[in-house]
Amino acid sequence: MNTAFLKVVKDRQLAHELRQIADDFETIDFFQQYGSCCFAMSAMLTQLLTEKGYRARVQGCYAEIKQDNNIFYVGYKGYVQDKQKEGHAVCIVEEQYLIDFGLGALRKFHDKDFSHALACEILGFNTVLGDLDLDSGANISWRIDWISPMVELELQAQVVAVERILNDYYDFQKNRMAYLIKKLFVSKNDAPPDATLAIFKAMREIKMCDIELLELVE
Repeated sequence: MNTAFLKVVKDRQLAHELRQIADDFETIDFFQQYGSCCFAMSAMLTQLLTEKGYRARVQGCYAEIKQDNNIFYVGYKGYVQDKQKEGHAVCIVEEQYLIDFGLGALRKFHDKDFSHALACEILGFNTVLGDLDLDSGANISWRIDWISPMVELELQAQVVAVERILNDYYDFQKNRMAYLIKKLFVSKNDAPPDATLAIFKAMREIKMCDIELLELVE
């Protein structure tokens, strides 16, 4: 998982927690399966961070991406992509950071190489939650001068689904190694060599994260 998005998070422990969650979400394909469901992804991230003792909440908004005199919207009124609903949602942590794990629509309809996750410091302006210059030359801002009423409705509608998905995540957490080994020995037709390499990489990253956590504690 490319965790360059965490460079703005100055709290080392929070950065570690976010990196672990992001790595886990990638390992169990949550970004691929649910990355376009910003409501569910933000709700899950909010719950996981709350359980770890952070003040976290879901915030409705929309995103505006500017590049080369072009503007692409995520969740803005009248700019709904196929099978998407108006509105966007992000996770606000400690009223200091905005974390967006729901960027799948951007990868589908704007740039297939767009990051799975972004983070930025909250600006505190009336209309703009956060603003970020990207390595691609684009700029993304999360705005709240308009918030879709669908945000609250979708969050309520997806409560059961979110709990079910999180139960899968909790099961994975109980024994990451067993999950990875099971995935490793899937038939060759279902798991090409690249997937096998990815699993070994994930196992190595999990080990490194455990080492870093020990260093933080010490």
